[in-house]
Amino acid sequence: MSKNKGMKKGIKAMTAAGAIMAVSMVGLIGMTDAAAGTPGQTGDIALQVEKIRPVVNQTPPPDPVIHILEETTPDPSVTVSGNDARQQARQYGEDCFAVLPVAMDPADQKTVFEICEDRNVAFPLVMALIEHESEFDPAARSTTGDSGLMQINDINKDSLFDMGYQDLFLLEDNVGAGVYMLSDLFGKYPGDTTFVLMAYNAGEKGAKEQRAAGIYETEYSREILQRAKEFTEYIDDALDK
Repeated sequence: MSKNKGMKKGIKAMTAAGAIMAVSMVGLIGMTDAAAGTPGQTGDIALQVEKIRPVVNQTPPPDPVIHILEETTPDPSVTVSGNDARQQARQYGEDCFAVLPVAMDPADQKTVFEICEDRNVAFPLVMALIEHESEFDPAARSTTGDSGLMQINDINKDSLFDMGYQDLFLLEDNVGAGVYMLSDLFGKYPGDTTFVLMAYNAGEKGAKEQRAAGIYETEYSREILQRAKEFTEYIDDALDK
């Protein structure tokens, strides 16, 4: 082989290797640009993220069974006995109070029960909400301006003051205000305990926006409803003894 032919072959080999390296570099640069969000690539990345976004369950979960007091009264002409009588009594809030094993004095629990009975709101539900909001601390105060057992926000302070709920660190006023707000929400959204809790936590506007986005329950509503169910079962067992 002549010296010139050998050099030509060497040049061709170097040229081919250089082309492969160039293609590889282009691929690497493209990957780097995409990862860094280079214009022209960000749209594609965003689209991919949009495609893999999890699907939200559109079916609202059922609320657990909680004793909700009714506005009507039993028909005195109807005679019932045994378990039927006991269930009817609990349905209407008669003789269905039991002290729960929580960090609240029994006398204070009785006061909460009476406030709930006056507003036709379930005692187990309110106790679960109080536990979640303040852990039964009447002096609780959040950094977002929420006070007392049911963590009433300052935004409602003036209107509640005019209604007679003047000291939000006093059990009667705080729970009275909180139960009033729950009662008002139940009046607007009867039977939808999950939404009522979402609205109590995030406001009606916030809860409606969540529902519009396909969110039918939150961690807040799930935890309170589960605890309310446990309180209900405890009261049932205590009254059956």
